[in-house]
Amino acid sequence: MSDLSGPLSHELKKDEVLCLEGEFDHDLYFVHKGELLVCVLKGSQITPLAYLEKGEYFGEMSFFDRRPRSATVIATQDCELVRIPVKELEKQFPLWLYTLATSICKKLRHVDELIRVKGIKKKNVKGIRPLDIKEQTHYFQLIKKARAERAN
Repeated sequence: MSDLSGPLSHELKKDEVLCLEGEFDHDLYFVHKGELLVCVLKGSQITPLAYLEKGEYFGEMSFFDRRPRSATVIATQDCELVRIPVKELEKQFPLWLYTLATSICKKLRHVDELIRVKGIKKKNVKGIRPLDIKEQTHYFQLIKKARAERAN
């Protein structure tokens, strides 16, 4: 697919689910190529939180606080990612930085929970493109399938 290779490279095809909300994977990912949808699921409603592109990263909260994933990540295009294993945290981060990051994550998780419960209310702001009903159905089916596969 590309010029990225090695033990930490990770390729995703369009519509692949990388991680599900609630999973206990704690690695950090850097987007080298492609686009990903970060979303949360409430019942059958999918709320997009972000669209990530080249140069962005995700998984930082689980990476630092070792808690379950706070969102689901789905490839909206073929993607190339760099995976940074959580074990690198212990090797390379001083304790004070780890403590600070964990504190920030705690605050972010609180905000995530508010979004999950109350939704995102926007007023005249350019921001995250909402999903139409066809996209809602499509991504809901992908998440449902991924959950079933991972349960086995």
